[in-house]
Amino acid sequence: MESRRSITETPNPLSADIDLATPIGIVRILRQADAQIFGGYLDYPGLFDDETLQTLSALVQRAASVIRNPRGRIILSGAGTSGRLAMFIARVFNESLACPPNNRKFLYLIAGGDAALIQAQEGAEDDPHQGIADLESAAAGADEVFFVGITCGLSAPYIAGQMEAAMDRPGGFAVLLGFNPLELSRNTPIEGWPGTFLDTARRAAAASNAALLNPVIGPEPVTGSTRMKSGTATKILLEVLFTAAVRLAADGGPSAAGLVPALVEMLTAYEQAVRSLYLRASGLGLLVEAGGLALRAGGHIYYFGTAGVDEQGRRVDGTRTGLLGLIDASECPPTYGADFEDVRGFLVGGWRALFPDGDNDLSSRGGHYRIALADFAQDKLPRLTANDLCVFLGPVPGADVIREAAGRAGSRLASIVWDGSRPEGDMVIALDPPAAGPRGQALLEVQVKLAANALTTGAHIIAGKVFGNRMIDLRISNNKLFHRTVGIIADLMKVSHEEAVQALLRAVFETDNLTEAQREAPISVCIEHAKSVQKVVPKALLMATGKYSFAQAEAALRRNPIVRSLLAEHLA
Repeated sequence: MESRRSITETPNPLSADIDLATPIGIVRILRQADAQIFGGYLDYPGLFDDETLQTLSALVQRAASVIRNPRGRIILSGAGTSGRLAMFIARVFNESLACPPNNRKFLYLIAGGDAALIQAQEGAEDDPHQGIADLESAAAGADEVFFVGITCGLSAPYIAGQMEAAMDRPGGFAVLLGFNPLELSRNTPIEGWPGTFLDTARRAAAASNAALLNPVIGPEPVTGSTRMKSGTATKILLEVLFTAAVRLAADGGPSAAGLVPALVEMLTAYEQAVRSLYLRASGLGLLVEAGGLALRAGGHIYYFGTAGVDEQGRRVDGTRTGLLGLIDASECPPTYGADFEDVRGFLVGGWRALFPDGDNDLSSRGGHYRIALADFAQDKLPRLTANDLCVFLGPVPGADVIREAAGRAGSRLASIVWDGSRPEGDMVIALDPPAAGPRGQALLEVQVKLAANALTTGAHIIAGKVFGNRMIDLRISNNKLFHRTVGIIADLMKVSHEEAVQALLRAVFETDNLTEAQREAPISVCIEHAKSVQKVVPKALLMATGKYSFAQAEAALRRNPIVRSLLAEHLA
């Protein structure tokens, strides 16, 4: 176990009582935590510190060179949220450059492949060898590669493998993007790999063809949920970096000497956009309350939006905010242990909207991959109930059919709008109209991301998925989440690391008496066993108190599924 916990895995004092807050109180706490993205954390360098700005400035110049090169390629990669944002950013800048489908300047990689855009792929981020194979495929034919490995906690083995390969590649430059200081990179062995992530991070820090971009933005409001602040900061930093690089490559941007002031100006615009979003705290509080009531009653939260294309995949004037709803929904099961159907996102055009220039349609994989508005109309619309919440992210063609069906079923309706419209009878978050052009669109998107994150975070808190500011029903699907779970058990139950591991293994293997093989099992084996066990972490928490056998923990959770109240009985 590392002697110091990474900042992305540290509880945030600002949100210590977020589980006890009112819905609007939850929003206000999120507002305080998000302010740390720009204000900084303790004595670490933040977004506006000189070393971050100088690193960004140097990266802008390198990226601009790659953009100018006809055989240059920019590859963004991540696991989970980081991979989904890599997809989003690559799409934004390919559209900005009007790249033809067969010659994309920006490519993305996500651990587990495109299926992971919708549903987390078990253990995918723990495989550095697959990461290397994916990168080699993406870089084939390029003579200059600018690689960005996104891992918010500086921990993902998938990215470690790619960073090593990118640094070894002739004509390659590798950027490691995360939000921990170097010394807090994960320093535990990677299965089947000769080093730790810390080894890779140190190499990147010292290499002439690599750089660390790691401002520290403070702990997440829900511990370890890097889809939140870290995801927001990822989007902001990459958009600022590549917006400046595209301008510089076209000889329309500032000179090297003028880059830092231009970067500060762009970062400040994002800060103002975040503040503007939280001026709607009252409306966001109502939205959070509606989401929490939906989940507690066994209902669902449904997002609807567009991705800038129509049903035939043709580009139209519009927004990409529907993609942000899809991303937000996909993050709830691995974060909160939620059922996949609890929060779903649907796009006008479905897979054709997600990949307008390709034929990558995964809807045949089953219901989880049916993401078109037409799929919702067929699969979900007839079964809407008064417990469901339907959320429209901007103007949505075909929304009237959903509104009418929701009205008949008594479902709640909410809209996030920015064009001055106010759908009658809806809960409405009315944002300021964005400025024209890509920059205004990017600022609007970060507001929609924050609103969606607030909704599903607050809803799951109200549904009892959080104790203090700790997730206590997460699914252990990879190495990172295994270590995160051990830390949660140790901290909440005030037990040693070893006692926390034993409680977790007892829950995973569903026994009070572990065999030697179970005690010594590799983490990958534990993850595989955990897949078929419900409420692994809540059971482990109860057993760590010393007052519950496995059978008693299981019975207690059947009697009262709100783990927070069961733990409160013990901790009182």
